[in-house]
Amino acid sequence: MHGSIEWYRSHASPPLVRPTASRAVRNWLRGCLPEPDVRRKTIVLSSRRTFPKLSRSGLRSEFHGLFSEFHSVLGALVYAEAHDAAGVRVDFRSPLYCERDRGANWWTYFFKSADMRLSPGAAAACEEVHLDGVVTKYGRYGGFSDIVGGGLAYLYPMTYAVSRSALHRLLTAHVHVRPDILDEVSRFITTQFEPDAYLVGVHYRGTDSTHSRAGALTHYRTSRAPYRAYADEVRRVIDAAAPRGYQVFVATDEIDFLEFMRHELGDRVLALDDAPRVRAQNQAVHLDSTLPMSNYQKGKSALIDCLILAATSYLVKGRSNLSDASLAFNPELPYSFRPDIAVAQR
Repeated sequence: MHGSIEWYRSHASPPLVRPTASRAVRNWLRGCLPEPDVRRKTIVLSSRRTFPKLSRSGLRSEFHGLFSEFHSVLGALVYAEAHDAAGVRVDFRSPLYCERDRGANWWTYFFKSADMRLSPGAAAACEEVHLDGVVTKYGRYGGFSDIVGGGLAYLYPMTYAVSRSALHRLLTAHVHVRPDILDEVSRFITTQFEPDAYLVGVHYRGTDSTHSRAGALTHYRTSRAPYRAYADEVRRVIDAAAPRGYQVFVATDEIDFLEFMRHELGDRVLALDDAPRVRAQNQAVHLDSTLPMSNYQKGKSALIDCLILAATSYLVKGRSNLSDASLAFNPELPYSFRPDIAVAQR
């Protein structure tokens, strides 16, 4: 049957859910593609694109954002371990984040190393497998992120294929945020968070998640998630933590949502001052080349948002790879998740 899950909360058991017909077909087709031979080789990841879609100018595809690629890297590490690969090398050159004076591979703008050896004895000069083909299981359009999310990846983290503790282990071992970015996160936490306050993190991704009715084919919501629903869930979390004092850290791409939360909760709301934000219904910030900030700043502010969310006491989130990553950085963080789509339950 089809039902509506308004909020899934991490202390509950995940519901039994069956994939939609379109997702079942997609999973079947993907399962028919051959597995690459990566044993004792280095998996090389290139920037991925979305599947082409029809626009006024014809068929068009877009590059994936930072945290979509981040989860593809995590999935590649899971796959590499399971298939005895020597390591994973990240080579992301998509124009969303690249800047000429920072080097060709934008992954290294944010993380210390692009080359991840799975064992100390693995040679960096071993044979490489470049997974950048078109019709391949883990190629130009199909990254490794489904390994993390599983067959119902659009409902992650309510459903999943790899546990948060396993992802955290891989992060700790192989994916290291650059020290200057960690310093900015630490500075915000030290200066803005009150001692002993109960910290509620809220992530609302508006512009990047709202699609036309054709979005139903890709399992995105087709109407705007109500701001009020998020404010009410934050209040429920705050009430449960009473009588402790609280603060609410808001990470969002929408100016309107931040203004709404400040109207509702006043000076208890914190947010990054320099994060890129636009008005509701505008283009997603990572795709908007007209914003007065560099590609690097877009990526850095998103990563800082992610890490501050990971440092809170409780996370209220919608469907987004950014706040999914917060749960990997902090595998013990409790959360509420709003799917905002109809769910076919068993």
